[in-house]
Amino acid sequence: MDLTYGNMRTNGTLRYEIVEGGDLNEYGEPIAAQSDWSDPIPCSIKTNSDTRKGKYEDGIFRQASFLILIELAAFPHLRISLERNGEDLGEYDVLSSEPLTTVGRTQIMV
Repeated sequence: MDLTYGNMRTNGTLRYEIVEGGDLNEYGEPIAAQSDWSDPIPCSIKTNSDTRKGKYEDGIFRQASFLILIELAAFPHLRISLERNGEDLGEYDVLSSEPLTTVGRTQIMV
């Protein structure tokens, strides 16, 4: 699956978490935040590291790091979900996002 989005080749999609609420009610009690996911955004995903050697009592877990490129845009989001070539890569905290203005892309590291 090598799609073209704008002039960028893509191999997956990214969704970012949208968090709403989480304020206080009229009595000063916390209101639980609600979260949802954005529509998929075409992107290019490159693996930095990926291992399933992490273990816990009931099984194993994936420990991975990815570099993602999207069309140039501000990206203030803190959590994303990735899918590449039909495989769900999981949910990750955003470590950094940097506009690469000379190439018209935004680089996101998770």
